[in-house]
Amino acid sequence: MELLVTAIIVGLVVYGLERNRARQATAPHFHLAGSSDVVDRDSERVSKELLLLDRAVRLP
Repeated sequence: MELLVTAIIVGLVVYGLERNRARQATAPHFHLAGSSDVVDRDSERVSKELLLLDRAVRLP
Protein backbone atom coordinates (compact mmCIF):
# COMPACT_ATOMS: atom_id res chain seq x y z
CA MET A 1 0.00 0.00 0.00
CA GLU A 2 2.80 2.41 0.91
CA LEU A 3 4.57 1.60 -2.35
CA LEU A 4 1.45 2.40 -4.34
CA VAL A 5 0.96 5.77 -2.62
CA THR A 6 4.64 6.62 -3.10
CA ALA A 7 4.47 5.68 -6.78
CA ILE A 8 1.36 7.84 -7.28
CA ILE A 9 2.97 10.84 -5.57
CA VAL A 10 6.18 10.47 -7.59
CA GLY A 11 4.16 10.12 -10.79
CA LEU A 12 2.14 13.25 -10.06
CA VAL A 13 5.27 15.26 -9.28
CA VAL A 14 6.95 14.12 -12.51
CA TYR A 15 3.79 14.88 -14.49
CA GLY A 16 3.51 18.35 -12.96
CA LEU A 17 7.15 19.20 -13.59
CA GLU A 18 6.97 18.00 -17.19
CA ARG A 19 3.75 19.91 -17.80
CA ASN A 20 5.25 23.09 -16.36
CA ARG A 21 8.44 22.73 -18.43
CA ALA A 22 6.50 22.12 -21.65
CA ARG A 23 4.22 25.09 -21.00
CA GLN A 24 7.12 27.47 -20.35
CA ALA A 25 9.07 26.35 -23.42
CA THR A 26 6.21 27.14 -25.81
CA ALA A 27 5.07 30.39 -24.21
CA PRO A 28 5.72 33.56 -26.21
CA HIS A 29 7.57 35.12 -23.27
CA PHE A 30 9.68 32.29 -21.91
CA HIS A 31 12.09 34.53 -19.97
CA LEU A 32 11.86 35.26 -16.29
CA ALA A 33 9.51 37.94 -15.09
CA GLY A 34 11.01 41.34 -14.38
CA SER A 35 13.41 43.62 -16.13
CA SER A 36 16.37 42.20 -18.02
CA ASP A 37 18.47 45.35 -18.24
CA VAL A 38 19.99 44.93 -14.78
CA VAL A 39 23.74 45.53 -14.62
CA ASP A 40 25.71 42.59 -13.25
CA ARG A 41 27.84 44.32 -10.65
CA ASP A 42 29.94 41.23 -9.93
CA SER A 43 31.18 40.86 -13.50
CA GLU A 44 31.79 44.60 -13.69
CA ARG A 45 33.84 44.52 -10.47
CA VAL A 46 35.86 41.48 -11.55
CA SER A 47 36.67 43.00 -14.93
CA LYS A 48 37.87 46.22 -13.25
CA GLU A 49 40.01 44.25 -10.80
CA LEU A 50 41.54 42.21 -13.62
CA LEU A 51 42.25 45.38 -15.59
CA LEU A 52 44.03 46.92 -12.59
CA LEU A 53 45.95 43.70 -12.02
CA ASP A 54 47.01 43.62 -15.69
CA ARG A 55 48.25 47.22 -15.49
CA ALA A 56 50.18 46.45 -12.29
CA VAL A 57 51.88 43.44 -13.90
CA ARG A 58 52.88 45.42 -16.99
CA LEU A 59 54.57 48.18 -14.95
CA PRO A 60 58.12 47.02 -14.18
